[in-house]
Amino acid sequence: MKLRLATAFALLASPALAWDSAQFEWLTPIIHPTHSYLTEYAIDEMRGEYPVLREYGDILIEGANAELHELPVEGTKYGIDLEARRREHKGTNAGSDDVPGWWQDALAAHRSGNEERAYFLLGVVLHMIEDMGVPAHANGIYHQGNITEFDNFEAMALQRWDPDFSSINRSDPGFDSPADYYELSQDWAAADAPDYRDTDTFSKTWLTASDTEEDLVRQRQARTATVVLWALRRAMIAFGD
Repeated sequence: MKLRLATAFALLASPALAWDSAQFEWLTPIIHPTHSYLTEYAIDEMRGEYPVLREYGDILIEGANAELHELPVEGTKYGIDLEARRREHKGTNAGSDDVPGWWQDALAAHRSGNEERAYFLLGVVLHMIEDMGVPAHANGIYHQGNITEFDNFEAMALQRWDPDFSSINRSDPGFDSPADYYELSQDWAAADAPDYRDTDTFSKTWLTASDTEEDLVRQRQARTATVVLWALRRAMIAFGD
C-alpha cells in the first residue's frame, strides 16, 4: 500500500488528465490505469456476445488511454495524425466538444474495413465518456494532473479500483449513438456530486477519506464503467460485428 501511494503521488507530478491513463508504461506492474479498468470491464461483459472484442480489445484499450484534450500531442496512431484530429474535434480540459465527430471517424474507419483504426477511435470515444464520470470534469472544474493542479478524487481513484456495482441506480436509455453517452456520463456524475467544486477539499488518500468520500469513489467507478458498457454495446450494434 505504501508503495502504491508513493507511486500515485509521483504520477501527480507529471501531466495527466482525468482518471489516470497508460502514459507511464513502466509503472503498469504497480498501478493499473483507471481508463484500462473502465474499458476492460465493458469488454469482459461484451466479449461473449461479440468475440471480435477478443481480437481488437487491446487496441480499444489503447484508444481509451489516449489523452486528446486541450493540450498539444505528437505522433500518429493507425494512420491518424493525433494532433490534427485533436484540434479538429475540439479537445477540452474535460473531454471534447465534438464527441460525435470522433464516433463518425470510428464508424467511417469500420465501414472502410480498417478495423484497427476503428477500434482505436472507438476507444477515444470511450475515453471521453469515462472522463465525464469524474465529478470535477462533470462540474466544469478546470485542472491538470500536476503537483499544483491535481484533483484529489482522481488521486484516490488511482490508488484503488474498488467499484460498487450494487450502486447502479439508472438503466440504459438505449441511445442510437455511443457519443450520446458522453452527456449521460456527465449528468450522472454531476448528480452524484453536485457540490464538488474544489479539487483540493476532497481527501487525497483512502487512509484519510471519510465513508462518504470512499462511497463516492466506488460508486463513480462502477457507474462510469456501466456507462462505458452501454456505449460499447451501441457501438458494436452499429459496427455489426
